[in-house]
Amino acid sequence: MKIVITGFASTMSKPQRIAGYIYLPFHIIILPLFAAMLMTYMPGGLDDTTVNLLYYGMGFAFCLIVMWKYLRNALDVLLDNLATNIAALFFGGVSYFLLSYLASGVLFAILGDQTSSLNNDAVSTLANESPRAVIALAVFIAPIVEEVLFRGVVFGSLAPKHRRLAFIVSIGLFAFYNVWQLALTSMDWTMFVYMIMSIPMGYALAWVYEKTSSIWAPIFLHMLINIISMLILS
Repeated sequence: MKIVITGFASTMSKPQRIAGYIYLPFHIIILPLFAAMLMTYMPGGLDDTTVNLLYYGMGFAFCLIVMWKYLRNALDVLLDNLATNIAALFFGGVSYFLLSYLASGVLFAILGDQTSSLNNDAVSTLANESPRAVIALAVFIAPIVEEVLFRGVVFGSLAPKHRRLAFIVSIGLFAFYNVWQLALTSMDWTMFVYMIMSIPMGYALAWVYEKTSSIWAPIFLHMLINIISMLILS
């Protein structure tokens, strides 16, 4: 049976949404802190690549076990409205790159020529050490985990009730998630200004999800953005 979407509708069930909200603080705060403790206090230590594989591996396992039916239904929605969804992906990508250019200008106005992203620097370092592992993480695993949580769980639960709030909360959480560990490890709270650079991506991904009602649309856009970013960094 073909699924025709005329407005935003989340295919995530209530038990899946509850499980997502339970796991969300683990993914954003608890697991990164635990990973940092392992790197610091474990005899012999763990390298960054191994820690990231363990971290995102747990998130990926959560998505496969708890969100499998959600992902499967979302694939049907994507394919049954393919032309419309491809158009949404295209315009979402264009909006991301335009907004990123504006965000870079704002960040430059604030920081001057000191606008190098520590997150990009960290990814670049990992890519030089373990390129295959980083490609698997950045291009395939991370987009699935992050889209299920930030767009599927957060945006999907708020949008039917309050569209504007859904954008604000999902974008804000996503931006905070991308920056807080850098601010903590450097003990420099001005690092939070780099949240500005995550706003265009958070907005574009949420917009694409809203227009398609399929979590696979923002997943694929997220993958594409990460591919382009890694090519630029390399």
